[in-house]
Amino acid sequence: MSNWRETLFVWDGILSEKDDEEENGGGKNNDNEEFVWSGTWIGYGEADATKVDIPKRGAFNEFVSSENQFEVEGSAESLADGKSLRRLSMAGGSGYDLGEGKDKKKHSDDRHDVYFYSKSLCWTGKPKSLENTVLAVGENEFGHFVSMGVLRVGNRITLARRYVDDTDPRAKWDIDDLKKQVSILADGSVPWQCKGMHAEANQVNKRQKK
Repeated sequence: MSNWRETLFVWDGILSEKDDEEENGGGKNNDNEEFVWSGTWIGYGEADATKVDIPKRGAFNEFVSSENQFEVEGSAESLADGKSLRRLSMAGGSGYDLGEGKDKKKHSDDRHDVYFYSKSLCWTGKPKSLENTVLAVGENEFGHFVSMGVLRVGNRITLARRYVDDTDPRAKWDIDDLKKQVSILADGSVPWQCKGMHAEANQVNKRQKK
């Protein structure tokens, strides 16, 4: 496995309505509402996801201190599951920084489906609640990825992304597979601190579907 697959990419930023200042006839409860998620990301060279905590912000920083920024956008839709599950398709926007110095350039995802267990897409004030857990699956030029994270006060999303090889069972995971793996903060951990986010496929619970 290439070393970069052992990097856990933690994105941290604010989710907001794209047309927040315009009269668009509805709030965050409406489907087809356009959203923007923007902030910074940090790479942790750690194969063991349980060793990666939520990154800290400086007292005067809007986002986690990093030279790598992102801005992605997309629309929301409710899924007919009877559980308030909502999906944001976030493959739009200017994308995210990757590379160093003059080699740094913007990249975009071909697919980035972000799932929320909340009707409002707003922080509920219940930090250990499933309603504040955020899960995602997607793919881009580098391959498939799975993500787990949390929605925090101020509508701040912190989401860890792990790239997986095409032969890895997680490349075929859907939202139900992710939910089986996630830690819901009940034990004080963050969602990605689980076997499903380790770098090696053989560290993941073998009962997951292939």
